[in-house]
Amino acid sequence: MMADAFFRLPSSHKKLFIKAWLMFLIWDWRISKQPYQKWKGHIFTPDQFQSTKTPVPESFISVIEKAGRHHIRKMNCLRRCLVTMSLLNDLQIYPGLHFGVRVTAGKTEAHCWLTHDGIIINDSHDVVSTYTELRTKKGSEQAFLSALT
Repeated sequence: MMADAFFRLPSSHKKLFIKAWLMFLIWDWRISKQPYQKWKGHIFTPDQFQSTKTPVPESFISVIEKAGRHHIRKMNCLRRCLVTMSLLNDLQIYPGLHFGVRVTAGKTEAHCWLTHDGIIINDSHDVVSTYTELRTKKGSEQAFLSALT
């Protein structure tokens, strides 16, 4: 249950959990109810190309992931990435958003993940390595996102 997950957190993580949980609601609504053109500006910004050596705070990602796992709706990789990206941007940390595809039993599957300073921060190398990363060309991001929504 969400309450159990929340109350087991150290007090220093509870504020982030609440903020992430609410941010999941916002991103879920944006993706589900708004046209892509309205929310794409939140994803593909010039800031994402800034390189910062600011480290990701310890346990930051795990608290966000916990909020996503204990949500009232199922949060897929796109929603988890966008929430994490938004919260990191608030800290002036600009992770890279990556998309990948694979074919399993004749079905194309898409996945996304974040990196910071070349390190995968919200997934495992074992999972990511099963996907072929797609490189975006200007304007092609909609095709990637439509497979994830």
